[in-house]
Amino acid sequence: MSETLGEKTFVDNPFGIVTDKRVVYYRKKGWFGGGSREDVPLKHVTSVRLETARNLLAGSFLIFVGLIFLVAVVGVFPLAMGIVMLWGYPLVVVTTSAGDREAMRGWPWNRQLAEEFASGLRSQLFEA
Repeated sequence: MSETLGEKTFVDNPFGIVTDKRVVYYRKKGWFGGGSREDVPLKHVTSVRLETARNLLAGSFLIFVGLIFLVAVVGVFPLAMGIVMLWGYPLVVVTTSAGDREAMRGWPWNRQLAEEFASGLRSQLFEA
């Protein structure tokens, strides 16, 4: 935990930064893109939600297509994406007082980082 300009940092990971005064997160963060940086004072954040999202239909379809084209090596990518969609990926949703809901998506192996970000933000929301 470092102190910068009188702020104490509680969480700093790919999902964002939580300090005692504000939260910095990446709007519409996806698997391949970082999204745009959003800097919001803690008093404007109303809730944070952590979900495990799964897409059974699209995941099954991608696995099916991947298996068909696996012989041509082109099927490796759809097969891998189908497995990720069935495995489930963390989805962190931050809601602000203006009613904006910004979702950040991560890879399945980043679930622990998503939990750290959400619990760090939640602890600061209930402390304030």
